Amino acid sequence: PERRGPATVTRIPAPIRAGRFYAEYARAHEHAVRTILRGRRLPAEVVHGHVGIYGGWVACQLAQPGARIFVTEHATFLNHILRQPDAREMYRDVVARCTAFFCVSEVLRKQLAEAFPEHAGKLYVVPNAVRVEEIPFRQEPVTEIRRWLYVGSFSERKGVRWLLEAFGVCALENRDLELTMVGGGPLHDELAQRVVQLGLQDRVRLLGPVPPEEVTGYLHSHDVLVHLSRYETFGMTVVEALASGIPVIVTRCGGPEETLSGIEHVAGEFVPVVDGVVEIVEAYRRLASRVDELDLVTARKSIEERYGFAAVREQLAQFYFGALPAPQEV
Repeated sequence: PERRGPATVTRIPAPIRAGRFYAEYARAHEHAVRTILRGRRLPAEVVHGHVGIYGGWVACQLAQPGARIFVTEHATFLNHILRQPDAREMYRDVVARCTAFFCVSEVLRKQLAEAFPEHAGKLYVVPNAVRVEEIPFRQEPVTEIRRWLYVGSFSERKGVRWLLEAFGVCALENRDLELTMVGGGPLHDELAQRVVQLGLQDRVRLLGPVPPEEVTGYLHSHDVLVHLSRYETFGMTVVEALASGIPVIVTRCGGPEETLSGIEHVAGEFVPVVDGVVEIVEAYRRLASRVDELDLVTARKSIEERYGFAAVREQLAQFYFGALPAPQEV
């Protein structure tokens, strides 16, 4: 066990075989925790599981009688889980047995309400908590959209191919533009080859993954985060970028429409989820032409009020120790 502030953290390895089934993964997690407990139940009046098929299943199987059980879901791969019959039934059991089930966005809550309509009344939107107070705000305001940044997986779902192609078009118009892509994944070699084909070796950097504590430094040294995911339940990187003081160009891919609600114009530009670069290029042009209309101070304040630790802590405390709020309409 290790101390994390007022909490004690115990890490329990749960060996699993890749490429199998989510039901097996869940049972492997349960077995690992059950082994550590040596026949006992989780010694807590409130048990909060992370991700329905993993922590949620463990919580429901091992919580002591009478414990209040809560589960948070944020997984973008939920549709894959629900396509496997055994995993779907296990998930249904988790939703049925928990006291309340938290979804980090409305789009995710609607997905689960459609999958398990009989339990829709247990589903609530409680967002991810963002340590806004620990994210330094950029000292110098953004005055031009010259240095692009991407942070995340180099995968199909993240839209990185279209990001590079759109940058290539914009780079022809403005020879001062630069792009930094931080991360790794299956498309790395393809992207590296395409950079050479486009003749952008001096203007595009493909960096490997970096520790979370280094991400803010990259945000501060760039002018815009470009995030073109095909689907996100929340979009943590987008929120962190706004909290750090830089605007975003982001797809309407689920979660971001909610996190940027009310601050879209002062925070950046939205683009639709489509194949192609036209909309991305147009979004860059719009943003570059109206930098003086951005208000990242207001954007950060909005993020902190809705997703800061204090705001989410207050929501969770009400669920943990108070009466459940009225069910939310789907």
